[in-house]
This record gives sequence, structure tokens and C-alpha cells, in this order.
Amino acid sequence: MTAASPIRPDRTLMLVNPLSFRLSLPGAFARLRKQAQGLGLQPHVVYGPQEIEPLLGPALEKGLDLIVIVGGDGTLQGCVSLLASRFSEQTSPPILMLGGGRTNYTAAHLGTQKKPISIIERALTRPDAFDIIHKASLAICQANHPPIFGFFVGGALVDHVIRDCHQYRATGRGRFRQGKYSTLWRLLQLAFLGLLRRVHYQSPDMTLSAAGVGELEGPIRLLVGTTLDESQVRIHPYLPKGQGPVKVTAVTRHAKAFWSILPWLLSGRPHPRLTPANGYLSGSADEFTVKGLSTICLDGQEYALDPAQQTKIASGPTYRFLSL
Repeated sequence: MTAASPIRPDRTLMLVNPLSFRLSLPGAFARLRKQAQGLGLQPHVVYGPQEIEPLLGPALEKGLDLIVIVGGDGTLQGCVSLLASRFSEQTSPPILMLGGGRTNYTAAHLGTQKKPISIIERALTRPDAFDIIHKASLAICQANHPPIFGFFVGGALVDHVIRDCHQYRATGRGRFRQGKYSTLWRLLQLAFLGLLRRVHYQSPDMTLSAAGVGELEGPIRLLVGTTLDESQVRIHPYLPKGQGPVKVTAVTRHAKAFWSILPWLLSGRPHPRLTPANGYLSGSADEFTVKGLSTICLDGQEYALDPAQQTKIASGPTYRFLSL
């Protein structure tokens, strides 16, 4: 950061979702709250935008130097959505996103996924130990709906699997339903059922296009998009093609040589067969347009769209994040 002076706790807004996976473990939230209070912070319990909004508005008016979020990707998505839609005229302070969920996609990209109290203490006392990086949000837009904002979008089979995992965890108890590896266990189940042809998923017909990347039409098996980079993660399935802040990859159900070139796709490495003619569209642009998109998961949150309308996947407002 440019300023080395400590950040005052009374100019820090700390949002904590105790229902996120790591904080739902026995004693985890109580320990975090006690340690945060020892640093002079007041952790505010939030579950979604309805709890975040009445905290965010007065804090921004009073003056904020830092927003600390401890939760899953959905908690950040709720905060960013409010900043973009309700408080867009006010200057947003830097955000420290700390992993509290299962995947913590955004925190992993920022290098702030683990040891929340240690990182918070460092941010308050030695803010110059962090880098400030600017990240554009994703804006998912349809003509008759207000835009929604986040950082990672999944459609087609990705959306289907995320929703299935949500339902699986919500309809049972025990380590295989709600434990640390419950998502992995469910993914293995789905893979096995797929081999037995007992997963009856229908790939929706879509048309995708973007300047400098190309056009893809047909039954879409996979659809993912983000504005985050690959510096802290191993899987980043976006080819270095085109220019712009928005990265999208889509694969048709009949894509040629899918399994043999999947390792190239997952790591974003070019391959001669990764072309729209072979059923692959991947790259970066200012915006992507999609026709036929009916449901998405944005940062793990489920949304329904109108498949008859054109959907824009574009860049939204840019936010500052503390990164290690």
C-alpha cells in the first residue's frame, strides 16, 4: 500500500458470515470474534445483502479506510453488489477478503485465503506489507433486469453441478453431507453416476460471441467466466486470446477431442484444436454476449435469467483489494 500508517479499527468495517463453512465449525466463529475484538474491531454478523446494507451505508458516510470480509465468495458478492448498485456514487475503500467458505475462489486469487486473524492484524498495523490491486467486477446484464455483480460466473453444467452440491449439502447431515470434503465427495458421486449414464443433464442451446475471440453456437456443456487473474491458482481455463478484462470459456457438448486436450484448457495453454470450429471458445474481451442463458451461479449464488433475452457478461465497477 502507498501509506504505511496503521489503519484505525474504528474506520474499519468487519463483516463476518458465521454460516460460511470454516466459521460454522465448532468454536470457530467464537474464536474469531474474540480475537477480532482484541484488535479493537467489532465483527458484524451478516448472512446476505439484507444485513450488509444497513451497516455499509452509515459506515461509508462516516468514512472508511478498510472493509474486512470473512466468509465465502457469496458474502463478497453481496457486498460488491451493494457497492455497485446502492452506493455507486461513494468512493469504496480497499477490501480485505478472507477465506471462510469452502472454495474461497476470490481469496485464493488474492493470496488471503488462510490465517484470517494474522492477516487482519498485519493489515491494521503494517498495511504497507500488502499490495493494492485493482480488480474489475463482472456485470451480468439483461435488458429487463437490474445487473448483478460478482467475480466468477458458471453456467451450463457448471451451474448444474453447483446447484446439485448446494441441494446435496442441504438435505442431510454428517461428514459426507456437510463436512470439509462433502463437495469433493458429491463430485465423485456425480462422476460415477455419469459413467453409469444415470445423470440426465441436457446441455442448453446457446450462442456466444465476443470481438477478438469468435463465436460459438450449439448445445453448451461448460460455461465459465471471471475477471480475476491466475497468479495464485493452478486451474485457470482461459486462453490468452483477445483483449479486455472479461475472460470466458465455453465448450459445446460435441467438442472434438475434449478429454485429450482438457489439461491444456484447464491451464489456459493454447492448443491447435481449441477453436470455435472444434467446439471451444475461450479468451478475453470487453464483453461477451450470450443468447439462451437461463440460469447461472455467480460466486456460488444462484440466479435465474430469461433465455430469450441476450445476456451481456461485461466488466463492472473496479474495486481495490489487499493482496499478498
